[in-house]
Amino acid sequence: MIASMLKAANPIRHGAIISLLIFFLSTAANNAFAQVEQKDFSDVVAQWKKTPTDKKQNTELQVGKTYYSILPVVGYAPANGFLAGGAVSLSRRFGPEPTNLSSGMLNFQFTTKKQFIVNARSKVYLPGNRWFLQGDWRLLLFTQPTYGLGINNSEFNKTHVYINNLEETEDTLAEPMNFKLVRVYEEVTRKLGNSYVYAGIGIMIDQHFSIQDLRLDTVAGSPTYFVTNHYMYSDTNNFNPTHYGTNGLKFTLLTDTRDNISNCYKGYYGSISLVTNLKLGKYSQPSTQLLYDARYYLGLSANTPRHVLAFWSYGTILLSGKVPYLALPSIGWDTYNRSGRGYIQGRFRGLNMVYNEVEYRFPISANGLFGGVLFANATTASNYYYGLFNKTAFGAGAGLRIKLDKRSRTNLTVDIGKNTEKSVAIYFNLQEAF
Repeated sequence: MIASMLKAANPIRHGAIISLLIFFLSTAANNAFAQVEQKDFSDVVAQWKKTPTDKKQNTELQVGKTYYSILPVVGYAPANGFLAGGAVSLSRRFGPEPTNLSSGMLNFQFTTKKQFIVNARSKVYLPGNRWFLQGDWRLLLFTQPTYGLGINNSEFNKTHVYINNLEETEDTLAEPMNFKLVRVYEEVTRKLGNSYVYAGIGIMIDQHFSIQDLRLDTVAGSPTYFVTNHYMYSDTNNFNPTHYGTNGLKFTLLTDTRDNISNCYKGYYGSISLVTNLKLGKYSQPSTQLLYDARYYLGLSANTPRHVLAFWSYGTILLSGKVPYLALPSIGWDTYNRSGRGYIQGRFRGLNMVYNEVEYRFPISANGLFGGVLFANATTASNYYYGLFNKTAFGAGAGLRIKLDKRSRTNLTVDIGKNTEKSVAIYFNLQEAF
């Protein structure tokens, strides 16, 4: 019947009828989603155990109470051997509204190849949002290949699969390395008046040591003679190739209107920072870098706020001086190791780097327990031969979301990313990518 109506109508009426059908269908779907009681994983467990729950306490955030979600990690990867560990997501409101929800993440892993990984990250709003604190602390006994500077074409001869960016690769461009890293990033910003603008100062300290360049062989005439990009860069720029670091002072101006930093439905975040790396001791050199981070979240439905179009762009520009090789900007080395989905961590590194990503987030189940995402990203990095935007690497993929805590909006995330180098990457995490 609908087909006969469309056939009898003229082209203008075709568009009008189709638009009306889409409008009524989307309105009905949104109303259906809005009318269903929202649930998370704890509700499902309580229902399975037939345990009564306090609906009010189960939906409202309480000031001073810490909400946490735990993700155990057990697996295997050639670069790591058997690995075990876990991740804990923490959320807490330190004051009554309009105080924003604070967020923290702690994850640790240890492997049979004697690797040890500890990351602690935090974003804390003090009462009234007068102060905003951000931290990124790490201790890594690590193994990871590097690939030189800029956007290089890979030489894969088969499809590879990575788990959380940690898989080894047979790519002939890969230069495997062992190293240890101690990172201390801490930033304190103060709200300016009644605005959404903050200004502050912080420290950015990275110390790389016990560096082993596994493909390096500088013995003349050796059948395995090979000079790695890391060694060549370190030698050219007068860095000790086994131990170096950066000791930065960070000056930041930022604005933040996000409704939830763990899983945002609306708002934006933008920051610009000037980092001055000081020469302290014989393992560092002076340099100056400009950093920016911009995020925007566009809600697509008033009735179903989980329909969100999210945008992320960040970049690092070297203004002066020299930065050690492993401290140069690289995908997967952002605060939560979420950039570059589809590529192995550290696949692209540059003197300067710009990263862009767009993601569509949507609900799958009416009760909010399951959701999904579609994403695409683009990376550009410079080296000594070409600048930014001369070459670009692309990635794309999709993911599943399982709501662990509806009050803090904490999700268990499972993403599959694909790149242009015949590689697929699988990611298991807590909280959204950005």
